[in-house]
Amino acid sequence: MEKKISNIISVLFHPMLFPTYLLVLFFYIPGFTVFNYSTDIKFYLLVFVFIMTFAIPASLLFMLKRFKVIDSFQMSNRQERMLPLAIMTGVYFITWYSLKNIGSLGLFNLFLLGVGFTSLITLPVNFFTKISLHMIGMGGVAGVVLGLLLVYPVNMRWLFYMVILLSGLVGYARLTVTNHSLRQIYNGFMLGFVIMLTLYIF
Repeated sequence: MEKKISNIISVLFHPMLFPTYLLVLFFYIPGFTVFNYSTDIKFYLLVFVFIMTFAIPASLLFMLKRFKVIDSFQMSNRQERMLPLAIMTGVYFITWYSLKNIGSLGLFNLFLLGVGFTSLITLPVNFFTKISLHMIGMGGVAGVVLGLLLVYPVNMRWLFYMVILLSGLVGYARLTVTNHSLRQIYNGFMLGFVIMLTLYIF
């Protein structure tokens, strides 16, 4: 039962879903008038981001598994993760470039750019350790929220505390269903957190 719940948590908080989740937060957090789009535009933007950062990469992962480039979606060894990481790096940069001319999406585009750089940094790191990609994503979201809390007059302490609690939950789930070490969990969170916080406060 514990493993089943941990698997559900791992799926719900898959790093490829974080751009979509974060865009929803930007659309509906009170105070961000720059995201005051009509319902139709919000829908189209969400669909575009979901397709680019989840549907397309997920389809490519299915193809890699079908052609036995990877043994499983868990990608339990470091060598299997190199090509999917390279694909994700390209996808995030392409999505950022596609949206960068929409000035009012600047705060969200900064996140996409940060994820692209984080994925790029993760590639060489992956040669030495199987750092947790889920926790890189959670750390990145925590860094974004704290950065916004420090720079903009938006009351989001509750959201930051929630992200920290969820990070602990996701970290526990990854320890339960994978062979990650505690250090790989912590290092993943800190890598995402430091990069995103730096981008948002500077």
